[in-house]
Amino acid sequence: MSMESQQSQDGRTRLSLGPVEKWIVGAFAGGVVLGVLWLVGSVQTLLSQQQVTTQQVMTVQQQLQAINTQLADVPALKLEIAKLSIQVEQNKQDVKELKQLRGVR
Repeated sequence: MSMESQQSQDGRTRLSLGPVEKWIVGAFAGGVVLGVLWLVGSVQTLLSQQQVTTQQVMTVQQQLQAINTQLADVPALKLEIAKLSIQVEQNKQDVKELKQLRGVR
């Protein structure tokens, strides 16, 4: 293991690595490259999962809007049922009166 540092003529320090140091630097650089590749893969996986989740949320939101539209008609239906109930009661009363009139004759 040897590492030399030499001063060059332009004032810069020049570093020379031995074979073991070159292997260490190469292994470190390879590790950094693998780490970056793993990070990119992880981010891509997370983004695809987020896209799937977003699609699911959009589907649920559309279903909720459809249900909300259906439920918007409920008050009108209640009013219609109340009107029909009153009409049925009125018809029953009319039938009763007609039966009584028939019995009088």
